[in-house]
Amino acid sequence: MRKDELKLKKEDFYPPLGLVVVMWFIFGLQYLGLFQHCYGVIPWRIEGIKGIFLSPLFHGSLDHIMSNTLPLFILSVILFLFYKRQTYTVLIFGWILSGVILWLFPDIGYFQTSLNSCHIGASGLIYMLAFFLFFSGIFLRQVVLILVSIIIAILYGSLVYGVFPHLVADGVSWQGHLIGAIVGLLFAYQLNRKKRTVRRSRR
Repeated sequence: MRKDELKLKKEDFYPPLGLVVVMWFIFGLQYLGLFQHCYGVIPWRIEGIKGIFLSPLFHGSLDHIMSNTLPLFILSVILFLFYKRQTYTVLIFGWILSGVILWLFPDIGYFQTSLNSCHIGASGLIYMLAFFLFFSGIFLRQVVLILVSIIIAILYGSLVYGVFPHLVADGVSWQGHLIGAIVGLLFAYQLNRKKRTVRRSRR
């Protein structure tokens, strides 16, 4: 990794900050009662398709959005700093792919309660970013990136518990967490494959 690739410009803060601002703006509209219907992912339901694109922007409570705000901002900034060329691919396609898989995933909640699940919140996106950043450093085996992986593990290692249904509170989308984690891992493997090949060929 070249030194010029580690320069974090002020412009790099704008997309993460903008995402957080939009998220809070929408939550403000929710608080005012402007959004009465589910704008999250509802598995296997046509009306739930819009959630593929919108669900990370909607939250169920003040605690919900507050718990997601700082991790989303920090992980996004780290992504911009260490993976500039992959940033928008990870954010945009990771966002959409996670939503698509979640929509295709069987609605476990419906089988248990006969009620359709509505998955909202940025936690799935947070899991995707955290797992991408952690495994990218492991796969690339560069000292700086491995240190980033260690920092991610220290700060957000407890996220791993959120992918197990019996370890999360009722109403928490462990499915979204699990799918976000898997997508992050897949992106880390796939997007860094060429770099790994180049490093091997130089040895």
